[in-house]
Amino acid sequence: DENVTVEISIYGDYTAYGQIQKYIEEKGYELVSGGFEQIPNVDLKEVTAEQRATLDKLTGMLEDDEDVTNVYTTLAPEA
Repeated sequence: DENVTVEISIYGDYTAYGQIQKYIEEKGYELVSGGFEQIPNVDLKEVTAEQRATLDKLTGMLEDDEDVTNVYTTLAPEA
């Protein structure tokens, strides 16, 4: 037998957290971590390649700061 580790993310309404957790455990899967993350309900912003490079550098610097726990943007994913 080979141990295979698969990591997945499940998104749902925060009020269903307990139901989701119970379902996962009933199916025999190990729930390693769980939590809440607010997903903004806004239009994502398109930027030029130059703007993206600048913003990527800025968000990278923020993420590297030990006092910063999370960095959020409204940038659309790169195409």
